[in-house]
Amino acid sequence: MNPRAIPAVVRAGARQAAGDLRPVLWGRGLVGQLVWVVVIIVVARIFDGPDSDEMLFGPMFLAGSIGGYGFLVAMVIVGETYNDRLGGALLRVRILPNGPLIWAVGKTFSSVGQTILTQVAVLVGGTLFHGSWSWSAPQILLCLPIALLAAVSAAPLGFLAGSLARGIFSIMLGFLPMVAVMVTSGVFCPLDVFPRWLQGIQLVLPAYWSGHLTRWVLVGDPSWEFGGAFAPALAVGVLVAWIVIGYAAVPAVIRRTFRKESIGSLARMQSTIRSQAGL
Repeated sequence: MNPRAIPAVVRAGARQAAGDLRPVLWGRGLVGQLVWVVVIIVVARIFDGPDSDEMLFGPMFLAGSIGGYGFLVAMVIVGETYNDRLGGALLRVRILPNGPLIWAVGKTFSSVGQTILTQVAVLVGGTLFHGSWSWSAPQILLCLPIALLAAVSAAPLGFLAGSLARGIFSIMLGFLPMVAVMVTSGVFCPLDVFPRWLQGIQLVLPAYWSGHLTRWVLVGDPSWEFGGAFAPALAVGVLVAWIVIGYAAVPAVIRRTFRKESIGSLARMQSTIRSQAGL
């Protein structure tokens, strides 16, 4: 692509993202976002008590959720990629000049923006309805770039999994590992309760390190961390590596995704969905 076209691609992607975010910020979409925020804060308040002699579950869960929620960007991108493929949007975008790249930029902006709004809402809610925890202004401000870093680092995984989601079963197979990664990332319990091989997987993925950073900033208790100690520099390094390496690979993944889009493949997919639904 001509470097001179990059600003135009970014502007077009931003316009697409604005359109994608509009239903999220109004009506049922906004209610759905707030429900998750309320659930996280309520759970943190209910279990705001000693989980052991060294830790409090409520503050740990709430702080880890703010960072760990960024990993859900990957699931958002997978779901939207599947919907766009099934609705024929990917096929239409394919024929436009720089269409696939504009689509990818727009999806990155919209999914990251949607997730960060929820992360910020949890952060604000935890500040207003605090229990045994109390966060200072510098702590809150430091969490904002961490939330952005966490969300952006997870997006490449979404494009990779989305390129494989071509049916109900394949999208479920894509979602299940992501849910498993989220559940075992140290948001709900200490990482050392899981087998060593599972801890090893988490240490190379962005989910654990995102929650690690927000727990470091907001709680400062390393009881839930791998090795019983914080490593913020390593955490930032892992997330930045995912951004650099991931986005270097995304163009190839996007080209592969759009090469497979055709009228025939769309018709077969829609026919399969109707058959599975009994229509």
